[in-house]
Amino acid sequence: MLSGSRPMSTRYTEGLLGHRTYGEYDRLLLLEQMCDPGTIRVLEHVPMAPDWHCAEVGAGTGGMARWLAERCPDGQVTATDLDTHFLDSAPRPGNLRVSQQDVTTTDFPTASLDLVHARAVLTHLPAPEQIVQRMTHWLKPGGWLVIEDPTYLPAEGSPYPDFARLLTACEKLLAQTNGTDSSWARRIPAAMAAAGLTDLKMSAELSACGRDKTEDQYWRQCFIQATPALLASGLITEPQIRRAISHLDQPAFSDAGWLMVSCRARKNHQ
Repeated sequence: MLSGSRPMSTRYTEGLLGHRTYGEYDRLLLLEQMCDPGTIRVLEHVPMAPDWHCAEVGAGTGGMARWLAERCPDGQVTATDLDTHFLDSAPRPGNLRVSQQDVTTTDFPTASLDLVHARAVLTHLPAPEQIVQRMTHWLKPGGWLVIEDPTYLPAEGSPYPDFARLLTACEKLLAQTNGTDSSWARRIPAAMAAAGLTDLKMSAELSACGRDKTEDQYWRQCFIQATPALLASGLITEPQIRRAISHLDQPAFSDAGWLMVSCRARKNHQ
Protein backbone atom coordinates (compact mmCIF):
# COMPACT_ATOMS: atom_id res chain seq x y z
CA MET A 1 0.00 0.00 0.00
CA LEU A 2 1.31 3.49 -0.84
CA SER A 3 2.05 5.68 2.16
CA GLY A 4 -0.23 8.38 0.79
CA SER A 5 -3.22 6.01 0.85
CA ARG A 6 -3.00 5.44 4.61
CA PRO A 7 -5.02 7.62 6.99
CA MET A 8 -3.30 10.89 7.84
CA SER A 9 -3.04 9.99 11.52
CA THR A 10 -1.28 6.71 10.70
CA ARG A 11 1.05 8.31 8.14
CA TYR A 12 2.15 10.89 10.68
CA THR A 13 2.39 8.86 13.89
CA GLU A 14 4.20 5.98 12.19
CA GLY A 15 6.27 8.15 9.86
CA LEU A 16 9.49 10.09 9.99
CA LEU A 17 8.02 12.74 12.33
CA GLY A 18 6.09 10.43 14.64
CA HIS A 19 6.58 11.13 18.34
CA ARG A 20 7.80 7.58 18.95
CA THR A 21 10.51 7.96 16.30
CA TYR A 22 14.00 7.94 17.81
CA GLY A 23 15.26 11.51 18.16
CA GLU A 24 11.90 13.20 17.59
CA TYR A 25 11.69 14.70 21.07
CA ASP A 26 15.11 16.33 20.60
CA ARG A 27 14.12 17.58 17.13
CA LEU A 28 10.94 19.18 18.46
CA LEU A 29 12.77 20.84 21.35
CA LEU A 30 15.29 22.31 18.92
CA LEU A 31 12.47 23.41 16.62
CA GLU A 32 10.86 25.25 19.53
CA GLN A 33 14.14 26.90 20.53
CA MET A 34 14.65 27.97 16.93
CA CYS A 35 11.12 29.12 16.09
CA ASP A 36 9.43 30.18 19.34
CA PRO A 37 11.01 33.66 19.40
CA GLY A 38 9.67 34.41 15.91
CA THR A 39 6.26 32.98 16.75
CA ILE A 40 6.08 35.10 19.90
CA ARG A 41 6.86 38.20 17.85
CA VAL A 42 3.96 37.33 15.55
CA LEU A 43 1.55 36.62 18.42
CA GLU A 44 2.48 39.83 20.19
CA HIS A 45 0.75 41.66 17.34
CA VAL A 46 -2.51 39.90 18.23
CA PRO A 47 -4.49 41.86 20.89
CA MET A 48 -4.74 39.00 23.40
CA ALA A 49 -6.71 39.45 26.61
CA PRO A 50 -6.08 37.59 29.90
CA ASP A 51 -9.37 35.67 29.62
CA TRP A 52 -8.92 34.39 26.08
CA HIS A 53 -9.60 30.78 25.13
CA CYS A 54 -6.91 29.49 22.78
CA ALA A 55 -5.99 26.32 20.92
CA GLU A 56 -2.42 25.31 20.10
CA VAL A 57 -2.83 22.73 17.32
CA GLY A 58 0.01 20.24 16.92
CA ALA A 59 1.55 21.41 20.18
CA GLY A 60 4.63 19.16 20.09
CA THR A 61 6.38 19.42 23.45
CA GLY A 62 4.15 22.32 24.51
CA GLY A 63 6.44 25.34 24.54
CA MET A 64 4.05 27.72 22.78
CA ALA A 65 1.03 26.31 24.64
CA ARG A 66 2.70 27.13 27.95
CA TRP A 67 3.53 30.62 26.70
CA LEU A 68 -0.11 31.18 25.72
CA ALA A 69 -1.25 29.93 29.13
CA GLU A 70 0.96 32.55 30.78
CA ARG A 71 -0.45 35.29 28.54
CA CYS A 72 -4.06 34.23 29.20
CA PRO A 73 -4.06 33.36 32.93
CA ASP A 74 -7.82 33.91 33.31
CA GLY A 75 -8.70 31.93 30.20
CA GLN A 76 -7.91 28.45 28.95
CA VAL A 77 -5.44 27.02 26.47
CA THR A 78 -5.98 23.63 24.84
CA ALA A 79 -2.89 21.92 23.48
CA THR A 80 -3.77 19.30 20.88
CA ASP A 81 -1.71 16.68 19.08
CA LEU A 82 -2.15 13.33 17.39
CA ASP A 83 0.16 11.91 20.04
CA THR A 84 0.17 13.69 23.41
CA HIS A 85 3.05 11.64 24.84
CA PHE A 86 5.40 14.64 25.11
CA LEU A 87 2.66 16.92 26.43
CA ASP A 88 1.45 14.49 29.09
CA SER A 89 4.93 14.05 30.53
CA ALA A 90 5.61 17.77 31.11
CA PRO A 91 4.33 19.92 34.00
CA ARG A 92 1.72 22.49 33.00
CA PRO A 93 -0.30 25.31 34.57
CA GLY A 94 -3.90 24.79 35.62
CA ASN A 95 -5.34 26.71 32.67
CA LEU A 96 -3.61 24.48 30.13
CA ARG A 97 -5.33 21.26 29.15
CA VAL A 98 -4.11 18.56 26.79
CA SER A 99 -6.32 16.88 24.21
CA GLN A 100 -5.43 14.09 21.79
CA GLN A 101 -7.00 15.19 18.51
CA ASP A 102 -6.70 14.76 14.77
CA VAL A 103 -7.36 18.22 13.36
CA THR A 104 -8.73 16.70 10.14
CA THR A 105 -11.56 14.91 11.96
CA THR A 106 -12.05 16.48 15.41
CA ASP A 107 -13.69 19.85 15.96
CA PHE A 108 -13.87 22.41 18.70
CA PRO A 109 -17.35 23.85 19.32
CA THR A 110 -18.32 26.59 16.88
CA ALA A 111 -17.36 30.13 17.98
CA SER A 112 -15.63 28.88 21.14
CA LEU A 113 -12.08 30.19 20.69
CA ASP A 114 -10.42 33.60 20.60
CA LEU A 115 -7.20 32.32 19.05
CA VAL A 116 -6.13 29.26 17.08
CA HIS A 117 -2.42 28.78 16.36
CA ALA A 118 -0.73 26.03 14.34
CA ARG A 119 2.95 25.88 13.38
CA ALA A 120 4.50 23.32 11.03
CA VAL A 121 1.23 21.36 11.01
CA LEU A 122 -0.93 22.12 7.99
CA THR A 123 1.94 21.59 5.55
CA HIS A 124 1.73 17.87 6.44
CA LEU A 125 -2.06 17.60 6.05
CA PRO A 126 -4.18 16.71 3.03
CA ALA A 127 -6.40 19.57 1.83
CA PRO A 128 -5.06 22.24 4.22
CA GLU A 129 -7.47 24.80 2.78
CA GLN A 130 -10.32 22.77 4.26
CA ILE A 131 -8.56 22.77 7.65
CA VAL A 132 -8.43 26.57 7.52
CA GLN A 133 -12.19 26.56 6.96
CA ARG A 134 -12.66 24.23 9.95
CA MET A 135 -10.48 26.37 12.19
CA THR A 136 -12.34 29.51 11.16
CA HIS A 137 -15.60 27.98 12.42
CA TRP A 138 -13.99 27.49 15.84
CA LEU A 139 -13.30 31.22 16.19
CA LYS A 140 -15.52 33.66 18.00
CA PRO A 141 -16.38 36.83 16.08
CA GLY A 142 -13.23 38.95 16.28
CA GLY A 143 -11.07 35.89 16.98
CA TRP A 144 -7.69 35.30 15.32
CA LEU A 145 -6.21 32.47 13.29
CA VAL A 146 -2.40 32.26 13.13
CA ILE A 147 -0.82 29.69 10.81
CA GLU A 148 2.92 29.18 10.30
CA ASP A 149 4.49 26.74 7.88
CA PRO A 150 7.89 26.37 6.21
CA THR A 151 8.76 26.62 2.55
CA TYR A 152 12.09 26.05 0.82
CA LEU A 153 14.04 28.32 -1.50
CA PRO A 154 14.97 26.83 -4.91
CA ALA A 155 17.77 24.32 -4.32
CA GLU A 156 19.49 25.12 -7.61
CA GLY A 157 20.34 28.58 -6.28
CA SER A 158 22.58 27.15 -3.55
CA PRO A 159 26.37 27.43 -3.95
CA TYR A 160 26.69 24.10 -2.07
CA PRO A 161 25.41 21.30 -4.34
CA ASP A 162 25.77 18.54 -1.72
CA PHE A 163 23.82 20.50 0.87
CA ALA A 164 21.15 21.47 -1.67
CA ARG A 165 20.86 17.82 -2.73
CA LEU A 166 20.25 16.75 0.88
CA LEU A 167 17.59 19.43 1.46
CA THR A 168 15.85 18.41 -1.76
CA ALA A 169 15.99 14.73 -0.82
CA CYS A 170 14.45 15.47 2.60
CA GLU A 171 11.71 17.52 0.97
CA LYS A 172 10.90 14.69 -1.44
CA LEU A 173 11.02 12.09 1.34
CA LEU A 174 8.49 14.00 3.46
CA ALA A 175 6.25 14.39 0.43
CA GLN A 176 6.39 10.64 -0.23
CA THR A 177 5.99 9.44 3.36
CA ASN A 178 3.91 12.15 5.06
CA GLY A 179 2.24 13.89 2.14
CA THR A 180 4.08 17.11 3.05
CA ASP A 181 3.46 19.97 0.62
CA SER A 182 6.16 22.63 0.94
CA SER A 183 4.32 24.89 -1.52
CA TRP A 184 1.40 25.24 0.92
CA ALA A 185 2.94 28.15 2.85
CA ARG A 186 2.45 30.51 -0.11
CA ARG A 187 -1.22 29.56 -0.30
CA ILE A 188 -2.04 30.38 3.34
CA PRO A 189 -3.20 33.97 2.65
CA ALA A 190 -5.51 32.84 -0.15
CA ALA A 191 -6.96 30.11 2.09
CA MET A 192 -7.57 32.62 4.89
CA ALA A 193 -9.27 35.03 2.49
CA ALA A 194 -11.44 32.23 1.09
CA ALA A 195 -12.51 31.41 4.66
CA GLY A 196 -13.74 35.00 5.10
CA LEU A 197 -10.93 36.15 7.40
CA THR A 198 -9.75 39.76 7.23
CA ASP A 199 -6.92 42.02 8.46
CA LEU A 200 -4.42 39.56 7.01
CA LYS A 201 -0.75 40.04 7.80
CA MET A 202 2.06 37.91 6.38
CA SER A 203 5.73 37.68 7.33
CA ALA A 204 8.60 35.20 7.09
CA GLU A 205 11.79 34.34 8.97
CA LEU A 206 14.81 32.71 7.37
CA SER A 207 16.55 29.74 8.93
CA ALA A 208 20.17 30.23 7.87
CA CYS A 209 22.31 27.12 8.33
CA GLY A 210 25.86 27.74 9.48
CA ARG A 211 25.24 30.90 11.48
CA ASP A 212 23.46 29.81 14.66
CA LYS A 213 24.31 26.93 17.00
CA THR A 214 20.70 25.98 17.71
CA GLU A 215 19.69 26.04 14.06
CA ASP A 216 22.70 23.94 13.11
CA GLN A 217 21.83 21.44 15.86
CA TYR A 218 18.27 21.31 14.54
CA TRP A 219 19.31 20.64 10.96
CA ARG A 220 21.90 18.09 12.01
CA GLN A 221 19.23 16.27 14.05
CA CYS A 222 16.83 16.34 11.08
CA PHE A 223 19.42 14.90 8.71
CA ILE A 224 20.60 12.17 11.07
CA GLN A 225 17.02 11.20 11.92
CA ALA A 226 16.10 11.02 8.24
CA THR A 227 19.19 9.14 7.07
CA PRO A 228 17.85 5.55 7.27
CA ALA A 229 14.68 6.48 5.36
CA LEU A 230 16.64 8.56 2.85
CA LEU A 231 18.96 5.64 2.08
CA ALA A 232 16.04 3.21 1.82
CA SER A 233 14.28 5.57 -0.60
CA GLY A 234 17.27 5.80 -2.93
CA LEU A 235 16.95 9.57 -3.07
CA ILE A 236 20.55 10.13 -1.96
CA THR A 237 23.62 8.09 -1.05
CA GLU A 238 25.40 7.83 2.28
CA PRO A 239 28.58 9.59 1.03
CA GLN A 240 26.42 12.45 -0.27
CA ILE A 241 24.71 12.75 3.11
CA ARG A 242 28.06 12.77 4.93
CA ARG A 243 29.47 15.46 2.63
CA ALA A 244 26.35 17.59 3.06
CA ILE A 245 26.31 17.36 6.87
CA SER A 246 30.05 18.12 6.99
CA HIS A 247 29.28 21.64 5.73
CA LEU A 248 27.81 22.39 9.16
CA ASP A 249 31.31 21.98 10.62
CA GLN A 250 32.85 24.56 8.29
CA PRO A 251 33.15 28.09 9.79
CA ALA A 252 32.67 29.78 6.40
CA PHE A 253 29.51 27.84 5.53
CA SER A 254 26.12 29.53 5.38
CA ASP A 255 23.07 28.58 3.34
CA ALA A 256 19.30 28.95 3.51
CA GLY A 257 17.41 26.14 5.23
CA TRP A 258 13.81 27.33 4.91
CA LEU A 259 11.52 30.30 5.26
CA MET A 260 9.01 29.99 8.10
CA VAL A 261 5.96 31.82 6.72
CA SER A 262 3.61 33.31 9.33
CA CYS A 263 0.09 34.50 8.53
CA ARG A 264 -2.48 35.94 10.91
CA ALA A 265 -6.02 37.05 10.17
CA ARG A 266 -9.20 37.93 12.06
CA LYS A 267 -12.77 36.69 11.89
CA ASN A 268 -15.20 39.53 11.33
CA HIS A 269 -17.55 40.58 14.12
CA GLN A 270 -21.08 39.46 13.29
